[in-house]
Amino acid sequence: MPPVRGLSEPNEKTASRKCKPSQRCWGLSTAVVLAMTIALAGGDATRAEACKAEEIQNWVEELEQGGGGEERARIELIDCETDAIAPLRKKLAVNDWQSNPQKWELQEALLEVLTEIAGDLAEDAPMLEKEKLKSAIARLKDGISVLEKFEEEFQQTPPSVSGNAFDTPEKRTAYAAAQIAKLRPPLRKLQWWLWWQQFGLWVGGGAIAVLGYGSVLWLQPLWLLRLPTKFKIPKTEIELTMGMMRRLTYRPRVLDRWVAIHLTTARQEFEKKDTVRERAVHISIPARLDKELLVEPSGKDLRGICAKPRFCVLIVAEGGSGKTSLACQIALWAMSDDPEERLCKHRMLPILIEQELPVVEEGKDSLLEAIRGQLNDLVRAVSPIQPELVEQLLRQRRLLVVVDHLSEMTKATRDKVRPQQPEFAINALVVTSRLDEKLGGVNRTRLEPLRVEGDRLSSFIAGYLERLGKRDLFEDEDYFSACRRLSRMVGQRNITVLLAKLFVDQMVEQQQGAGGTLPANVPELMLSYLNQLNRTIEPANRRDRLQVQKDAQIVAWECLRQTYRPAPANKEDVSKALRRTGSTTETAQEQLDYLETRLRLLQTLEPGDKLRIILDPLAEYLAALWLVGDCRDGSDDRWRDVLDSVDKVLESTNDAPEAIRGFLLAVRDASLLKKKEARVPDWVPEELARKAGIDPEELRQIEEKRRIRLLISELSAPELDYRIRAAEDLGDRGAAAAIAVPNLLGMVENQEQSVEARKAAATALGKLGANSNALRDQIADRLVALLVDEAEASSAEDDDRLIVKRSAAEALGCMQAARDELIDILENTARPLTVHQGCARALSRFDAESGAQMPVLVVRIQNGQTTTQVRHVRVWKESLPEGLTLDLVDIPGGSFLMGSPPDEAGRDVYQSVFPETEGLDVEAQHKVAIASFKMSRCLITQAQWRTVAALPRIKYDLDPDLPRFKGNDRPVENVNWYEALELCDRLSAHTGRPYRLLSEAEWEYACRARSTTPFHFGETIDVGLVNYDGNYTYGEGIQGEYRQETTEVGMFGVANAFGLSDMHGNLWEWCADHWHPSYEGAPTDGSAWLTEDESSFRLLRGGSWSNLPWYCRSALRYRYNPDVRNGISGFRAACDAPWTG
Repeated sequence: MPPVRGLSEPNEKTASRKCKPSQRCWGLSTAVVLAMTIALAGGDATRAEACKAEEIQNWVEELEQGGGGEERARIELIDCETDAIAPLRKKLAVNDWQSNPQKWELQEALLEVLTEIAGDLAEDAPMLEKEKLKSAIARLKDGISVLEKFEEEFQQTPPSVSGNAFDTPEKRTAYAAAQIAKLRPPLRKLQWWLWWQQFGLWVGGGAIAVLGYGSVLWLQPLWLLRLPTKFKIPKTEIELTMGMMRRLTYRPRVLDRWVAIHLTTARQEFEKKDTVRERAVHISIPARLDKELLVEPSGKDLRGICAKPRFCVLIVAEGGSGKTSLACQIALWAMSDDPEERLCKHRMLPILIEQELPVVEEGKDSLLEAIRGQLNDLVRAVSPIQPELVEQLLRQRRLLVVVDHLSEMTKATRDKVRPQQPEFAINALVVTSRLDEKLGGVNRTRLEPLRVEGDRLSSFIAGYLERLGKRDLFEDEDYFSACRRLSRMVGQRNITVLLAKLFVDQMVEQQQGAGGTLPANVPELMLSYLNQLNRTIEPANRRDRLQVQKDAQIVAWECLRQTYRPAPANKEDVSKALRRTGSTTETAQEQLDYLETRLRLLQTLEPGDKLRIILDPLAEYLAALWLVGDCRDGSDDRWRDVLDSVDKVLESTNDAPEAIRGFLLAVRDASLLKKKEARVPDWVPEELARKAGIDPEELRQIEEKRRIRLLISELSAPELDYRIRAAEDLGDRGAAAAIAVPNLLGMVENQEQSVEARKAAATALGKLGANSNALRDQIADRLVALLVDEAEASSAEDDDRLIVKRSAAEALGCMQAARDELIDILENTARPLTVHQGCARALSRFDAESGAQMPVLVVRIQNGQTTTQVRHVRVWKESLPEGLTLDLVDIPGGSFLMGSPPDEAGRDVYQSVFPETEGLDVEAQHKVAIASFKMSRCLITQAQWRTVAALPRIKYDLDPDLPRFKGNDRPVENVNWYEALELCDRLSAHTGRPYRLLSEAEWEYACRARSTTPFHFGETIDVGLVNYDGNYTYGEGIQGEYRQETTEVGMFGVANAFGLSDMHGNLWEWCADHWHPSYEGAPTDGSAWLTEDESSFRLLRGGSWSNLPWYCRSALRYRYNPDVRNGISGFRAACDAPWTG
C-alpha cells in the first residue's frame, strides 16, 4: 500500500521490528490517544480505498489474539494509519487493561507502532504543509499530555498481574518517561519546521535579502529604482505594499547616487538658463539673515538652516537688489563639489520656477508637474521621470526649488506655493519676493540683500570689474572718477546691485571706445542701458535709439498698467498700444521681434500669447518715463488721477504699498528728472513718496544720512576735486553732518593734504559750528590750537600753512567763537599779514549791537613794504527782513583833492575807450567838500538783494535771481542803474530812512579815506588784497591770480581807514551822476552832477574782477548806459539820516 501523503514508505527498520512481550505494559487507552494524535497530524488524506473497515478489524483481532500473525497485523495497521484508529479505539475502550495481561502486550505493541509512525512523520516534516504540521503538533502535544496522565495512574494503581518487568510503580514510571522521551524529538522537529514555514522564510530570506539589498545599495543603488511597486513573498500570502517598497527603494543613498549621476548635466543646463547666465558674475554684498548681518553671505552661513528636514528661505527686497542673483548663487552652492561651500552634506539639484504655472489635467498638481518638467529638461531625461521619484527627491531635499519673483506672479500661482499644506512635497524651498510673504505661516528664514553702501561702492565695482576681467582698462584716476560719478548719481540713497552693474557695464563700454558720457541719474542709466543694447546690433539692422526707447516704454507700461508691478502683458494688447502710436500690425510685430530676439529685452511666455520685460527694475523705470511723458501737460488734475489710481490698484490686488513701491519711486525719479520738460507740479514727488508708504520727511532724513556717509567717504578720495566738493557739501548739511566733524578736523590738520582741501574743510567746519553750540566748542579748540602755532612761514610750504591758518580763523568767525583770541592775534604785529587778514574777516562776522566798534585791518604798501594797522570803526546795522542786516559805517565830512595828478600811471586810458575824451583831462584834480554821511561797508550782497527785492515795488520790478556768480555773500551783479535806484527806494520805504546811490565825489572821497595815492593801499595793489586781473601789474606790484569771477564781500579781511571793504576791484559800483568827460563845471560840494538827459551814460567807479589794475584806481572814472546789465557792475547804498542806534 502506498503511504499516506506526508509520511515515508515503511523502511527496512520498521518492517523488521518485532514486539517484545516483556515490554507490553502500556494501557490500550494510551495507545489509542497517541494513535489519534499521529493520525490527525498526518493530514486530511485517507486510505479508505486501500484499508477497508473489515480488513482493519481482522488485523486488530489478529494482533489481539497472537498466534504468529502479530507482525503482519502491526505492519498493516501502520500502513493504514488514520483508517485504523477508529476500530482500535472502539475495541480497546471496552477492554479491561488492568486485569487482562494480554491487553498489556497489545498496548505495548500498538505504542511501538505509533512511536514508529511519529518518527516517520518527523522525517517527512520538511515536505508537509503548514496546516498538517500544525495538526500533527497539536495531536502530539495532546498525546504527551494524556501519556503523562496515564503515568500518574501507573504510579497509583498496582497491576493485577505480578512477576513482569512493570510490576512496581517505579518501573512503570521509568518506562513512561522513556516513551515520552521518544515522542518529544519528533514533536520538536515538527515544531521547528512549522516555525521555519512561518518565520524561517522571513529570517532566511530576510538575511539573504538584507545581504543582497545591502550589496546593491552599496554597489549599484540605482538598481533599486527597478523594484516593482508591489511584491509577494513566495510560498506566503505576504505582500509588500507601495509604502513598504518606497522605503526600500528611495533610500538617501539611492537618491544621492541619482543626483550624482545627473549632477554634471544639471549644472551645465542650469548655468545655460538665461536668468542664471545673466547673473553669472556674482559679487557678494551684505545681507540680513533674520536678525544677523552677513557681510559676505556664503553657503556656510545657510548650512544650519538647510540641514533641517524641511526649510524655506524667503529672499525679500526691492527690485534690482540682487534677489534673483542671490537665489541663483544659493542654487549653485547646493550643487557645489566643495563640502565647505555646499548648503548641506548632500547635493541638491536646483529647479527654477520663474513663470506662471501651467494648466494641467484635473487631479494633477500644477506645481509638481512644472517641477517635473523642469527636472526632465535639467537632466536631459530620455524618458519622463516618474512622479514618485520626483516626489521623493523633493521630500528628501535632493531637489532645491527656487520660486523667483513670487510677488509678481498671479494669485493662482501664488496659491500653489503654500508650504503649510500637508501634501506640499517641497522640503527645500527658496522664494524671492518684493513682499514679506507669510507663506501660510510656516517657519521661514528671511534673507534680505542690502543695498551697496557708499563706502563699499568702489570695492563692489572693483570686484565686479575683476570678475569681468576688465579692471585693467581703467587707470586709477579714471576708475575713481567713474565711481564718484555713480556715487553722486545715487548719492541720496544706497545703490542696488542691478544699478551698480548696469553702470559698470557702461563704464566698460565707454572705456572700450563706445564714446558718450556716463549717465547722471537712474532714469538716464536705464535709457543708457537700452542704447548700449542697441549699439550691439550691426549698423545695417540697427533701429533708431529714440524709437527703441519709445517702443520699450510702451511695452513696459503695458506690463505694469494693470497692477503697477512688472507682470506679463498680453501680446495683442501690446501690439494695439504700438499701433496707437502709428505702427501697423506688421511693423508692431517687427518692433516686438527686435526687442525680443535682437536686444533680448523681452521674453515670450508659454503658450506664446504673453510677454514680459526680463529685468523688473528696467520695466519699472521705462514705464515710469512713459507715464511722466503721458502727463506732460502738467495739470494737477491729471496727476491727481494718477495718484488716485494707485489706491484703486492696491484695492483690486489686495496688496500693500510695498508691492508697488519700486514703480512709485521710479515715477518719482522720472518726475524729478523731467520736471521742467513735463511740467510736473512741485507737490507730485512728495505725494508719490507718500503713496509708496514712505514719509517724505523720513525719506529726506534717510537720504540725508546716506548722502552724508557718502560725502565722508569722498573726503578720502584720490581726486582733489572730489575732496573739496565733499567738504563744501558737508558744510552745507547743517547739524545732520555732525558725524563728519572728526573727519574734517583731521583733514584740516593733515599737512599731507593739499591747501585747497584743507581750506575747504576749515570752511565746512565753520558752517557746521555755526549751527550747533556743542559742535562749536569741539571745533573751536582745535582750530585755535592750529591758529596759534608759532611756526613761521619761510617757504612755499609755509605759505600754504598760513593760508590754512587764515581759513581756520575765518571758520572761527563764521561760528563766532574765540573772539578774544582772534583780537589778540590781530593786534600782534609780529603775526603774518595772511593770518591778520583771516582774523580781521572773522571778527567782522561777529554779531554786535548797532553802533558798536569793530576792529578793521588797514593795510599800506609803500616802497615794497607792507604794514598793517588795526583801527576801530563804528558799524551801524540796518535791519532787513529774514534776519539780515545792512552794515553801514560813518564817512566823516571833509574836503579832498578829487582826481589824480598828471603823472599818475593809468590816467591816460580814456582816449582809447571813450573817444569823446580826446584832448580832455578826465581826472583833473580839483578840490571838493564832502558832508558827512553813512554808506554800506560792503557791496550789496545777493542775500540782501533778494530780501529787499521781495519788498513792495516803487517804480521798477526787481528780479531776485539776477546774478551770474551765485552766492549769498557774493555781491549782486547784473544790476542796471535803475534797479540800483529801485533797491535804495525800497530800503527807504521799508526803514523810513532815506537811501540813495553815492555821488561820484562821495565815492572817491570814501574810497581814498584821506589817502592821496592811486589806491588807498598805497602805490600798488596785489591779488591778495584786491580781486582783479592778476595777469597784469601796477607800479611795483607783482603778478598773481586772475579769479575770473566775483569774490565774497570782505573776503580779503582788509579795509580802508573808514572801514570800507572792496573799494578797489570785484565790481564796478554805480554812482548817481551822469557821465561828463571832464570835471569842468562839476559841483564842488560833493553832490551828484546830473543833466536833463535821462538817457545819458551813468558813472561807475572802482573797477572789477575782470579789469586791469589801473582801472581799479581811486580816481578812475567809467560809464555805462543806465539800462545795461552785466556781470561786472554792482553798487552800494548811502544814507544821510542821523543814526542813534
